[in-house]
Amino acid sequence: MSRWQGEIDWPRVAAGGYRFAIIRSSVGNYYTDPRFYENWRGALDAGLLVSAYHVVKPNQSAESQVARLFEALEGRKPSLPLVIDVEVADGQTKETITNVVRECGQRIQQQEGRRPIIYTGKWFWDPNLFHSSEWAQFDLWIAHYGVQSPTLPPDWTNWRFWQYSESGSVDGVSSRHTDLNWFNGTYDELLSYAGKTPPQPDDESTQDLTTPSKRLQARVISAFLRVRSGPGVQYDQVDELRSGDVVEITAIDGKEVWVSIGPGKWVAIVYSGERYLKLE
Repeated sequence: MSRWQGEIDWPRVAAGGYRFAIIRSSVGNYYTDPRFYENWRGALDAGLLVSAYHVVKPNQSAESQVARLFEALEGRKPSLPLVIDVEVADGQTKETITNVVRECGQRIQQQEGRRPIIYTGKWFWDPNLFHSSEWAQFDLWIAHYGVQSPTLPPDWTNWRFWQYSESGSVDGVSSRHTDLNWFNGTYDELLSYAGKTPPQPDDESTQDLTTPSKRLQARVISAFLRVRSGPGVQYDQVDELRSGDVVEITAIDGKEVWVSIGPGKWVAIVYSGERYLKLE
């Protein structure tokens, strides 16, 4: 999230099943997002795990940029590791970009105590940074849209977060261009990653869609149902379902009632007046 999403109703976002939010804090050594503090507090108060992302500008020193990031944080402690957003070249050489990103990561780790997550896309990383085994020490947040699984830069074999859409619709967010992301694991694993103890089975806080016994399911009642990469017929078909198939619902979205059944997979409950799924 950033200022581009405008004012956000965070309780509604949390009620929609979202569990974490990464808030833009800063860009380079000169800019703090004007909605950073409002978004940070709103997300925390709504019960989401929260962290901040900093957009790396390779034409500026890593020292000054990391100083700007921590100046923006003002002592706030993120639930999840901090994030460095690596998708700007600024006309710099591969060597300069690599060195600035590396030094930003090292300085953040020294100051915050955890290695930051690297957010990038293969489209940017491969031509702009030198490959090295050291990058695998950083968790990867990969951006890749409209696919069943993301393609990674060669420096990683797995991803921690996957940004699978840049045009999502989230209840509580007025913008219709919201980035949507998956964590590569269960909610309990996400809590552990954040250094928090997962709730016990008899804890009332477990009684939501993250608990297997409480997950919302639906059965296909049409003969054939296309699975698309997003909530609408404009998205690519990535799979198909048949009558009687049962799926777990992880999110609900779209003008005609679309549901997410997994990372990058959406189907219609109702479309053009015809019903395709029945909730179990």
